[in-house]
Amino acid sequence: MPEQTLVKWNEETILEHLKKIAKEQLNLTPEQIETIGPNVSLVDALQLDSLAQVVLVTTIEQDFGCAFGLEQWQQLETVQDLVKMIAGRVCEQEPQA
Repeated sequence: MPEQTLVKWNEETILEHLKKIAKEQLNLTPEQIETIGPNVSLVDALQLDSLAQVVLVTTIEQDFGCAFGLEQWQQLETVQDLVKMIAGRVCEQEPQA
């Protein structure tokens, strides 16, 4: 069972984690990772072909501990859309102190 993360998820930390996924799982170069920003097309920024999309989806669902429906993925256009979708799920799951 994976260790519980101590990261406090917000839009900034989610974007940084997506860049880490891009580097480690999608094998993007440092130059390609530098171009990843909120208003960039998701497909263009992450160089997504069909296999990369599957890797991205499964990695996000494992790392953030939540699943998304196909229609949610199909509505995403920019990196910011993805960040907001993840934030809407993981930020609402955090226990209240």
